[in-house]
Amino acid sequence: LFRSDLLPLGVSAASPPSCAMSVPDAAAVSGSEAPWWLPLCTLLVILEVVVLFIWAMASLLRRWRGSSSEAAEISSGKLPPPPSQSNESSKGHLVLVNAAPCGPKGLNSRSDCLDASEFDSGICHGSWICLHKPTDDPERLDRADYPHAEHLHKRKRLWEFRLQLKFREPVQGTVYFGCEQDRYYHVPTVEKYISSSVISLMRSASGDGMYQTHGDDPRSVRGETERPAIMFPLWVMDQLIISEEGEEPPSLVDPNFSSLGMVRAEDRQAMRQAIQDLDFRPGPTFTFGFWCIAQFADAIGWRVPARGVIPEVRLNEIGTHPPCYIAMYSLRPQCEWNDVQGDRDGRHLDSRKVYIWRVAIWSSKVPPAQERQEELLAKSSTTMKRKASHDLSLHRRGANGWCCVGWSG
Repeated sequence: LFRSDLLPLGVSAASPPSCAMSVPDAAAVSGSEAPWWLPLCTLLVILEVVVLFIWAMASLLRRWRGSSSEAAEISSGKLPPPPSQSNESSKGHLVLVNAAPCGPKGLNSRSDCLDASEFDSGICHGSWICLHKPTDDPERLDRADYPHAEHLHKRKRLWEFRLQLKFREPVQGTVYFGCEQDRYYHVPTVEKYISSSVISLMRSASGDGMYQTHGDDPRSVRGETERPAIMFPLWVMDQLIISEEGEEPPSLVDPNFSSLGMVRAEDRQAMRQAIQDLDFRPGPTFTFGFWCIAQFADAIGWRVPARGVIPEVRLNEIGTHPPCYIAMYSLRPQCEWNDVQGDRDGRHLDSRKVYIWRVAIWSSKVPPAQERQEELLAKSSTTMKRKASHDLSLHRRGANGWCCVGWSG
């Protein structure tokens, strides 16, 4: 590398100049500078890609087999053809029903409804509304031909929840908001691995403090079992409006609703502090808007849209089956907890919750079993004999009564 006739006087060819950069050989690089964990990381990445590919192929095969067998049974007469529906009722939408302990029992609405619905949980009463883009109809979506399009169309979110609360009793402790499931479902190892990617997306969008559980298997857990759930601390709310006693609270369908109160995207720290300082007590009216994870879940399609290297994921393939429940609750003091199993038992059991608001939700495209729909949609005066379920273990409070006429079964 160095010619002796070009070296400065007094510098021998045996030792290169100190200012010259030495070039280590390949053996030295591979032996001393290559980190020991690099081959392991490479192997893990390859394994992850293989798992994702196998899972995607298996999902496609299951869907193909399911559609083929259903078509064969219909053609052979074993199954009746799907009933014809009117153009309006066949549009994809979410069905939302007040769930125990909230009344009026059986009160239901749709995600394309123009009016808010009422609820009463005993300690709290108010109203709610869910807005959702018609993700099952690209033409309507492109034309902005759907309810609330003037608000949703130019925004990335697929849906938005609005909730208005007026308390009869003060609420203590940490308040959670999120999604519960109807009961425990076994999630296989591969599906659980895939669901962890979806959960990571939601965690990154909502920040720290998220509580996620696959629930307790009643076959292996004694006593009360925990529902599968993804719950967030209340400061993930995207909008907050406080109307003091005597002030007129805003309408949930006000065209200017998005410009009212505090919005988290404008000042995250101030919003978080305002939520932490909330005092849920009789008097003021508290109005919230929530949409921070609305890019990652298409509720009408009951799926998580493809994002980056993560392929489209059907929610029922990762253990999320209809109906689900959108809920807000606080946890009772630990001294009042039952079925405590060890010092680290921090489960969100139904008996440990104080429900503020709760609504059952499912997609018209992916409905629960007909019997379960009838149970949830039944009025309080029904004489239907109901099977034992988690709902029966909940403390029922508040008014019961009428059913919204905006939805036909």
